[in-house]
Amino acid sequence: MSGPRSSGAGLESEGARQLVARGIEGSAYSKWMGVRLRSFAEGRVEIELDLRPELTQHHGQAHGAVIGYLADTVSAWAASTVAGDVVTAEYKLNFLAPARGQTLWSRGEVVRAGKRQVVVRADVYAVSGGQDLHVATALATIAPVGERSNDAQR
Repeated sequence: MSGPRSSGAGLESEGARQLVARGIEGSAYSKWMGVRLRSFAEGRVEIELDLRPELTQHHGQAHGAVIGYLADTVSAWAASTVAGDVVTAEYKLNFLAPARGQTLWSRGEVVRAGKRQVVVRADVYAVSGGQDLHVATALATIAPVGERSNDAQR
């Protein structure tokens, strides 16, 4: 899949970085989840968290809400790199396999960015024994709110 590409101008804009940092530091829930930024580029973000026992369900795998959190969050953060401040309008999540392991990570990639909405694909992976297993995929519609920062304008 390909998202928007840049020839280098604004690839890691300061405005978009600040929005993502605000998402991590400004959200008590994200702090509690322990989410970490794995990679950041225009139209593409990766995040991860440790799969702690309190994030699992009765079968010992990640609770679906944790997987939904990762897909939603990475979608919004990827969209923010091209659209500024955003909120999630909707997402559809498909579970593909049980999420077991030490770490969960997710990649969000902008599929298309418009003035009123940004469509993002998110994939969630579980890492067990050094192996990545694709456990879920989502398609999200993200809505820009307020003004776009100069760095996030397209």
